[in-house]
Amino acid sequence: MMNATMNYVLYIFTPGSGIVFSKAGIDLIIFSLIILILHHYIDIFYKAWKETKHQNRIAGFHLSSSKYKKLHWLKGHSALYPPDEEGLLKGVERTTEFPGIFNFHAAPCFSYVTFHHADTVKPLLASTAIKEKNIYGFWEPWIGEGLLTSNGKHWQRHRRLLTPAFHFGILKSYIGTFNECSKVMLDKWQDAMKQPIEVFEDVGLLTLDTMMRCTMSSTTDCQKIKGHPYIKSIHSLSEISMKRLDQPLYLIDWLFWLLPIGQRYYKEIKFVHSYTAKIISDRRKQLMQTAGSIHEIATEENDEVYSKQRKVLDFIDVLLQSRDEDGSGLSDKEIRDEVNTFLFEGHDTTSSGISWALYNLAKYPKFQEKCRNEIHDVIELKPNVEWEDLHKLPYLTMFIKESLRLYPPVWLIARELTEDLSISSKYNKSGRDIPKGTRMSMHLFSLHRNPHLWDNPNDFIPERFSKENTTKLSSHAYLPFSAGSRNCIGQNFAMNEIKVVLAQTLRRFLLSLPEGEAPPVMAPMIVLKAKDGIKINFSVL
Repeated sequence: MMNATMNYVLYIFTPGSGIVFSKAGIDLIIFSLIILILHHYIDIFYKAWKETKHQNRIAGFHLSSSKYKKLHWLKGHSALYPPDEEGLLKGVERTTEFPGIFNFHAAPCFSYVTFHHADTVKPLLASTAIKEKNIYGFWEPWIGEGLLTSNGKHWQRHRRLLTPAFHFGILKSYIGTFNECSKVMLDKWQDAMKQPIEVFEDVGLLTLDTMMRCTMSSTTDCQKIKGHPYIKSIHSLSEISMKRLDQPLYLIDWLFWLLPIGQRYYKEIKFVHSYTAKIISDRRKQLMQTAGSIHEIATEENDEVYSKQRKVLDFIDVLLQSRDEDGSGLSDKEIRDEVNTFLFEGHDTTSSGISWALYNLAKYPKFQEKCRNEIHDVIELKPNVEWEDLHKLPYLTMFIKESLRLYPPVWLIARELTEDLSISSKYNKSGRDIPKGTRMSMHLFSLHRNPHLWDNPNDFIPERFSKENTTKLSSHAYLPFSAGSRNCIGQNFAMNEIKVVLAQTLRRFLLSLPEGEAPPVMAPMIVLKAKDGIKINFSVL
């Protein structure tokens, strides 16, 4: 009704429509339009208020303390849970009163039903819930309809076509790149180790370097030489995205695009898209002249296949050669969207995981030494960490998992229900289903520190992830890469890279925290970062 009325108003004011109004008639139309708009938004707020009230009963707010009922008139719970370390830790505290579910008021009449227990997260991940558009739609101008933002049949098709890109046979070929890029960073640190080194920035360049090489075989030397236009644009897009999260007014699309920062964002997106499009177009021409098929590679389990290839296949190669059952493949735009998604998701999340792991190695010398001894026994004097070595490092793997538990790079996931969702009456105080259309979130940071799931949840204990202990752990208590059909397709890629970087670092350096330096402060942005970086002392072994 609203759209139809607006279209009619636009028509009657169009030159040439033949309709003429008096001043009083125009005033009446404008007044009626204002009333119609007000009615539209009042209706939206009323429906949101009813939904939020129902969600409050499901979460048990009618039984809760006044601390959670007291809301800021505009910010809702955001005033109680600021977007910083304090807000993260307060989110963990609320699991005491709300073990499995909490209704987070993003504003007085708008809320997200938040899950932070294995028993509530599990049915949500098993449901048909889709990515929540208010959050994930935010990235579409940059990364388009890639796996991160798409839903339904589009997502299913792309997930199926992209799966061969993460087959172990393809991942195996990337180990040399991980080693090479790691050594570039470590050489930089060896030259600068007379004083504490801030690692977050250098690790970010390392992971961007590996992603550029593994995605499009592009050697930008971004770790050594600053100024490559594509790298500058990627950094610029990331920085502007962070600012949009920090500034509520930037979240209003039409206002953001009118401002200088929005125009700059558009300019950077246009350049990144054109740069990627040219590489895809050139590669498509090259591959038309090259024999071999990704389907053959993805099903072979020996090195003989690789010796027949002209070069190591990168992500673009795989996407260009992926086919549906009817022989149709991905368009250049679809490939561009997935490449941009892979770069966006892959380099920032992995750099966060590596940086916090380095911090924990420096913080806990006992665990650092255990990891180093294991690495020495497995790799010995070989210059590189090899594919076969990755599966012989159980203690390092446990250490990484514990670091990802306490500092998950992706600390929050948002969904929207496409059907009613039932959860255990133990957590559902109303006894009624959560209705279709409800905005949901999984607070992974609180899940990983929930005292109802973990003993001594704030202590760093790698042995939690020993084979013996993991059998006692709920399958959905630990989700750094999510779970279910929409789990992170690149989790093995990320884990392999983290292992290689940490192993090469521990073979060369002893890590320690600078004396008198304040602990890093967590910053929950797009990924979990450190507000002022992480400083570590490195000394050659």
